[in-house]
Amino acid sequence: MLEDAFLFYYKATKIKDMLRQGAVQWGVKKERLESIAEHIYGCNILAISLVSELDLDIDLGKILEMLTIHELEEIVIGDVTPLDDIDKDLLKDKARAGVHEIVKGLRKSETLTKLTDEYNEQTSKEAKFAKAIDKLECVLEFKKYQDLGQVSLAHLKPEMLKNKELKRYVDSGKYDLADIFFMYHMPYFKNFGIDEKYWYTKLKPLNI
Repeated sequence: MLEDAFLFYYKATKIKDMLRQGAVQWGVKKERLESIAEHIYGCNILAISLVSELDLDIDLGKILEMLTIHELEEIVIGDVTPLDDIDKDLLKDKARAGVHEIVKGLRKSETLTKLTDEYNEQTSKEAKFAKAIDKLECVLEFKKYQDLGQVSLAHLKPEMLKNKELKRYVDSGKYDLADIFFMYHMPYFKNFGIDEKYWYTKLKPLNI
């Protein structure tokens, strides 16, 4: 029914009022922090732009839908970040059930639930590209924060070093915060030509 579409809209758009927890945890000094909905918009724009420039045989429409719908799980489990001491595998069933609850009134509910499964299980080339986009958009946002002087390693709190990979990068003394974000997430997007060399020679020097 058409009313179910509007009910879904009201449920799904709660993410417009949910802040990205990475920015909260790092104490980004900005008047208004990014919402999850703004992150989705950034991901969609980034996907459109990279598909335009990369020679990839992938379904952009499916990727955009996947980037949008998979975030609905955060309405249920919150915006989990690498700094959270949470086993994401333990949240998987709760997240899936939550997405199903949100979309269940729609005729395409089964398709949308399967789309989130495909993303989370990384079972297609579209899912792998969408995951890369999701992580890269986060890197670009923190590069922007750093370029504008809104965040740096000076915002690091001792308890954040419980993340062993973060601690290893910090202890090396070789990286600033944007470097660390890139290196941490690079496994997701390096197969698309966005590797460490590209970061230092092309991407990091870009002016915002």
